[in-house]
Amino acid sequence: MKIYQYRSPIGRFLIKPQANSRWGLWFKDDLLGSYHSAMAAADDVYMQATGDYNWDSLDGVDIPTDISEWEVVAR
Repeated sequence: MKIYQYRSPIGRFLIKPQANSRWGLWFKDDLLGSYHSAMAAADDVYMQATGDYNWDSLDGVDIPTDISEWEVVAR
């Protein structure tokens, strides 16, 4: 399975598969949530609804609108 990466101005997000057939959203070394799809996790990053205050309140950032804009770092 793929692992996706987005290098934001304040740190790296990763979307990685989990053992339970879900996708984990990681920011720095913290697991922010578990999702039914990689796209759902990427959408929370885009909408700045991750639960990480620093990211969610950041203004003026060019954020990928779709998982296809994230870098694939492993297959």
